[in-house]
Amino acid sequence: MAEPGTSEVHARPEEVAAYVATLARELKVMVERHDLAALAYLLDLVRLEAEERSNGKSNRFA
Repeated sequence: MAEPGTSEVHARPEEVAAYVATLARELKVMVERHDLAALAYLLDLVRLEAEERSNGKSNRFA
């Protein structure tokens, strides 16, 4: 995957979705540590949607 911010990004939508799922999972851990429940919930929704769009490779129990 290309570096963020480069002018020529050649990632497929599935790759972008997988990347977003990873980021959402990591951010959820961070906000849970600070008791930000609403943000954790929303990030979990983002993760689920992104995993579904990344060729169905969902790990819903991560």
